[in-house]
Amino acid sequence: MPHSTDPPIYRALLRHWESTGRTLPGRHDQDWNRVMATPVWSDRPLRVSGTQGPRGDGR
Repeated sequence: MPHSTDPPIYRALLRHWESTGRTLPGRHDQDWNRVMATPVWSDRPLRVSGTQGPRGDGR
């Protein structure tokens, strides 16, 4: 949750990101933790959640 000392525009941005399921600054990211816990020599494919943007959208 945003801190009350954050500027209103930043609090609104964090609320928007949270409502869309995005990773927030200072919050644990389950996908990142799972990626970092998977050995590089693992035989199983690594799956990451998220949305795939259209080609060429700059992501």
